Amino acid sequence: MELIDSDISGTERAVFGPVTGNELHAVFSAWVSKRLGSPIAGVRFRAGRIDVVWGVELEDGRAVIIKTHRAPVDLTALCTAIRGQHLLVAVGYPSAVPLAGPDEVGGRVLTAETLLAGATPNGRDPEGRLLLAGGLARHIEILREHPSLAETVGPGPAWCRYQQGPWPLAHDSMVDLQKTVEGYEWLDALAQRAVDQIVESRDAGAVVVGHADWYAGNTVVSGHALVGTFDWELVADTEAVLAGFAAACYAASSTGGGGLSTPAEAAAFLNDYETARGARLGRRERRAATGATAWILAFNARWQVGLVEHGLCEESTLAMVEREDYLTLDW
Repeated sequence: MELIDSDISGTERAVFGPVTGNELHAVFSAWVSKRLGSPIAGVRFRAGRIDVVWGVELEDGRAVIIKTHRAPVDLTALCTAIRGQHLLVAVGYPSAVPLAGPDEVGGRVLTAETLLAGATPNGRDPEGRLLLAGGLARHIEILREHPSLAETVGPGPAWCRYQQGPWPLAHDSMVDLQKTVEGYEWLDALAQRAVDQIVESRDAGAVVVGHADWYAGNTVVSGHALVGTFDWELVADTEAVLAGFAAACYAASSTGGGGLSTPAEAAAFLNDYETARGARLGRRERRAATGATAWILAFNARWQVGLVEHGLCEESTLAMVEREDYLTLDW
């Protein structure tokens, strides 16, 4: 596959600077040759909103994901996520298998894992929603047996850092979350109410770890089964908060969109999550979960405000968050 300069994505430029497609191909091919014993034969896809992600085929026939992690990289947290993947794979959970890294290559951090084949589940179909809820409940339960993971996962990505409320530092310098945008004071207030509800309701002594970006686009299914999960970055929090995070965006797809959840969809996911775990969440846990759902929606809306300022995004999420009530979900 011939790569040309004009083919470079915005994410690739943000991570690598002024580089050509052919130069990136050469860097990655040399690295996998050294670490996996085979150069790149072809490129299946190139993606990534924050990190640079290439899906490639090696000359020996293996399909591999190469990820270049955007700086600054918390190597301890990254190694913890990789350890978590190995623990999941060891008990038969359908996670991508880490193959190499993290390695520093030219001042950037690279990892490689197996490329998983399959279809993206339809989270808005009841069966797909239950598969996603079950996959979340199952990996949280597996990783619960390894409490030391929670000590080294770090703070998680920006969209999980409600503790710095109402907003954390942004994960991209394009958007400044620290300033209140005129006309959107209500959004800052909503985010703060969500933070307060989480903090008042969560049990700080019951921390577990789970996938920090659990949604349909990071999973694959075959038939009626979840057969693959990827883009693993772990976050430590209570089970209810992790379920609430996922409820906000579980049906979205990294390729086809799908949007964020309506209140009814978020409540349906949390109901399915309780079914999958085999027990209802307690009253305070439910308040923590709904607060987490509201926080994620508010974060996405605030991010959208920043992108609208650059003329890069429509305001659909913003309108939905302004119109709907996510702090009083019931199921």
